Amino acid sequence: MLRWVYMVGSQLPDSIRQHPEDIDVLSPAWFHLDANGNVYGSDSPEVTQFAKAHGIKIMPIVANGEFDPDAAHAVLSDGGIQTNALNGLTWLVNNFGYDGINIDFENLYNSDRDGFSAFMTNVYARVHRENGKIVTLALASKTKETYDGFAGPFDYAGLAPNLDLAVLMTYDDHYAGGEAGPVAPLDWVDQVVTYATKFIPPSKLLLGLPFYGYNWNVSTGGWASAVGYNDIVRTVFNHGPGIQMDQASGTPVYTYDGGNGVHQIWFENSTSLGYKLALAAKHGLAGWGAWRGGMEDQNFWSLNLSPTAL
Repeated sequence: MLRWVYMVGSQLPDSIRQHPEDIDVLSPAWFHLDANGNVYGSDSPEVTQFAKAHGIKIMPIVANGEFDPDAAHAVLSDGGIQTNALNGLTWLVNNFGYDGINIDFENLYNSDRDGFSAFMTNVYARVHRENGKIVTLALASKTKETYDGFAGPFDYAGLAPNLDLAVLMTYDDHYAGGEAGPVAPLDWVDQVVTYATKFIPPSKLLLGLPFYGYNWNVSTGGWASAVGYNDIVRTVFNHGPGIQMDQASGTPVYTYDGGNGVHQIWFENSTSLGYKLALAAKHGLAGWGAWRGGMEDQNFWSLNLSPTAL
């Protein structure tokens, strides 16, 4: 299976530095398009050189501003701005010698659905066909067709011909601003994949793995905080044992009294991530893509993560 890891910042997480042989693609969150179609952001020579030295393909994220719907709308609706964006993307991959890009447009206006599909057609023509680079997409998850909400602007059938790979964002079923619950319950992930493979060949799809969890204060409500596995281990050490495996979702959960109310952490460990790898294999997917390196249970790397050709 193809093994893909996202990262943020300019410093390599230790887990990536320690497991280069277990990673095929590294996708750093480095670049953005503004409302004029200009690319901004910075390459990290250390990270890029590390990836190339270890035979890891590097495909950085290009986002719509800071996930700004207005920036996306400008690029999607104005021909001159979009041409500028396409020129910038071409320069980006060629200047730094990247293997491809990962388009990660989020919070799009529902009315930009057709425009986004058309944009991806143009990105694919320019970046893939003309420059021989790999075009990939961060794909919002849904279990049925919808034209509104976070996933509404993503027309699976319309996007399928104009991407080489898509990372299904099969996480945040329960999200930081909502009620406490599993981030990626196995049955929901299965439904997302089942729906996506009706329109996109499994050979183009990567299963999104959440390396993170959320810590909710269920007494007071409010936004949860994202936590990595090491954060969770420290919390358990401070407050006592009690991690349970939720059978319905196939994910672990930890409930404790934090002094300011009852907290509940829903997260992933190597066991729950192993279930998801098996699900990806069952559906014949190309592999997996994890958000994000450095937050995971280190036992994940002892699972069978055999490589595949890209």
